[in-house]
Amino acid sequence: MTLAERFGASIEITGPDPETEGFFLVTRRDETDHDAFVTGLLGLVGTSGRLVLHHRSGFAVVRLPFGRAQRLKRLAWVETVGGVRFDPEQFAAVTGAPAP
Repeated sequence: MTLAERFGASIEITGPDPETEGFFLVTRRDETDHDAFVTGLLGLVGTSGRLVLHHRSGFAVVRLPFGRAQRLKRLAWVETVGGVRFDPEQFAAVTGAPAP
């Protein structure tokens, strides 16, 4: 008997809609070459506009639907994937990048 059954409880866990877009920090494994990491991400995200930024230290920020970002976690060359929140207009103003 589970804890939920013992107390007559029902447990429901729901996440964001898989189609809701957001910004995600993606880090590569140490043994993965950065150029290969960026090339692989570009192939998966579809357009260079979805690769918001990257740095040779081993990370990138991408704009993707939640469901697609979660699938990145399964890749052998990806260490972590996590949501990030920032103001895209302010980011564009500081970096000169186009605002989404």
